[in-house]
Amino acid sequence: MAHTLVIISNDETAIGLIESVNTEYQFHFNVKVYDAAGDWVNRLRQNPCPVLLLDMDQLDRSILGRKLADYTIVLKSEYTIQEQRIFFKKGAFDCLTKSTDKTSLYYLLHEVKAAMEKEDNSDHKARLAKENLISLKSHLAYDLIFGNVKNSKEIWDRSKWAGLSVVPNTAMILHIDEFFRLTKNKSKLWEQTIRNEIIEAIQTFRDLEIRDILPVITAADKITVLLSIPLRSSQEEYKQLAVSYAERMKQHLNEKTGYTVTIGIGSYYEDARNLHVSYQEALQAQTYKFFSGTNAILHIADIQPFENETALLPNSEIETVASKLTVGDFTGVKESLEKVWNTVFTQQNVDPEVLKLQILDLLTTLARSAINGGAKPQDIISIHLEYARDLLMVENTSQMKKWFQEAIKQLLERAFLDYNEETLKSVQKAIAFIEHHYIENISLEQVASHVHLSPNYFSNLFKKTTGSSFIEYITNLRVDKAKSMLMDLDLTIYQIASAVGYQDARYFSRVFKAISGKTPSKYRNSLLGSQG
Repeated sequence: MAHTLVIISNDETAIGLIESVNTEYQFHFNVKVYDAAGDWVNRLRQNPCPVLLLDMDQLDRSILGRKLADYTIVLKSEYTIQEQRIFFKKGAFDCLTKSTDKTSLYYLLHEVKAAMEKEDNSDHKARLAKENLISLKSHLAYDLIFGNVKNSKEIWDRSKWAGLSVVPNTAMILHIDEFFRLTKNKSKLWEQTIRNEIIEAIQTFRDLEIRDILPVITAADKITVLLSIPLRSSQEEYKQLAVSYAERMKQHLNEKTGYTVTIGIGSYYEDARNLHVSYQEALQAQTYKFFSGTNAILHIADIQPFENETALLPNSEIETVASKLTVGDFTGVKESLEKVWNTVFTQQNVDPEVLKLQILDLLTTLARSAINGGAKPQDIISIHLEYARDLLMVENTSQMKKWFQEAIKQLLERAFLDYNEETLKSVQKAIAFIEHHYIENISLEQVASHVHLSPNYFSNLFKKTTGSSFIEYITNLRVDKAKSMLMDLDLTIYQIASAVGYQDARYFSRVFKAISGKTPSKYRNSLLGSQG
């Protein structure tokens, strides 16, 4: 490992001697020279170095106000005994005169190098020992929570090897609140940083009664802590102590990291071989976080089993909502969803995963209905995928309500825009068809078939878009065409009636009068009168 050696001096001779010895004797120091009159203090703060040579002929004695670093060599033309005592008292590794020769400098740098390598080796061994201890603790914790150890003596021996004074008897699971929101669009390194902060804070937590703790990561957003609850006379006392301990730990973690955690606690088990049961209980207690919210303590003894309810949403309600969306009844969809809302979000004792699956199923049904109603598949599928992915991050009912509102709002807005666009295209196509065939005896069924819609749906759609029923629209169109033709005096009323689709001239006259208030003849006369 190459260490950096910094020389604070402007003495070219001294600098040359040090660089020459470093190269000739292959010490492999990375030599840097800083101007004694420059801002070398800040440069050292930004880039600390192990070995420092200070030219005290050029530096102010005020730098000795602080203790010198371990491998600081003082360089000076000459010293008094008193000066050397001061330098050594401040922590200098050695004092070197500028008149020294290569051999003396070689022995000094060799001594520095040897001391540093010894320290590096010691640090390396310490790191290995620490890493080995952490590994022993982690392996023990994982084996205990997954039930991989069946022998009590093995558990006891491994606990001692891991440096524990007692064997764990209780499992807690710390869920990092809103973890997925905190790490959304962030790197895996960011996620790991948050977990490491929590674990470091756990390891700094100490309690008067509970000493040894084993924290391990068991999910992206969960850290399991194994601990030993001191002997008590009843399960209720064990529970109270565990909850009290969890409260203090929760507060400590929040103060140290700024994050909040929700803690699920399993039962106390004297036999550590049953710690995997305590772990499963802590997991089960954690699921109630969905209803309790964040920053909570949940003990398995306070948890009621979930009801075995698999159909939270009545099929009739879902079918009603889907039908209304298909025909574009967006107001009706919102009203029906209010009923669904009240049904779903008043539930307090259902498995959150079952609830999420049914809500996702509802979202899928609505997406399918929107597409069937004319919404663009790519738009609806994109919204569905986005919110289906986000549903996995929902941690409690408050978040789910917000998720549900936003998902439905996005879906309906997109469906409404696509629906209106598609509706306009269908109606425009129908109007163009009517314009070309109005003199024929065309029916609503024919036009609906032309635009590939059911007659009933097309009828509602046409009236909603144009403001007129199909019959009213085609009648008004024929009358408008007739009005233009009545200006041609060479055409008889019979010819005009036939030209706009009426074979019976008298029936045509009645329809014309009902629409315009005058018979065709009187309407023509009024036109002639206005021209005169």
